[in-house]
Amino acid sequence: MARDLNMDVRHVSYLRAPEQNHHAATKGYSDMKLSLLGGDMQGGIGMGGNSISHLGEPEQDNNAVRLRFVNEYFLKRDGSKWMRNDLSVGDHRVTGMANPQSDQDAVNKRTLDDMIQAQQLYFEEHFVPADTISQLRG
Repeated sequence: MARDLNMDVRHVSYLRAPEQNHHAATKGYSDMKLSLLGGDMQGGIGMGGNSISHLGEPEQDNNAVRLRFVNEYFLKRDGSKWMRNDLSVGDHRVTGMANPQSDQDAVNKRTLDDMIQAQQLYFEEHFVPADTISQLRG
């Protein structure tokens, strides 16, 4: 066609799904596409084994992040990544701590209480006269 086609107020109906970039598309077909200018998705994306690339640094809590970001800023559950700074837990407790196995392990309260009791008993048995102990316990 050498000239423009003026449809006036008429519609084009019964279009096939476009196969090439220059093919016309129906409104229903284009409504199912996300604009390159952005917009809100109404469903999930099946990636079909493909990956998402060229992600920027996250700026909001709901931004996607790169694996490199996760590996750099998060601790791994298997303990293979060490902390680089102090950890403050504020007014919260650290719970579920195992008994220490080496000199650098943290000590749980039960282990500490047992150690204090053992030292008190040792001190009483070796440095406090027997009659004083019976008066203290008595």
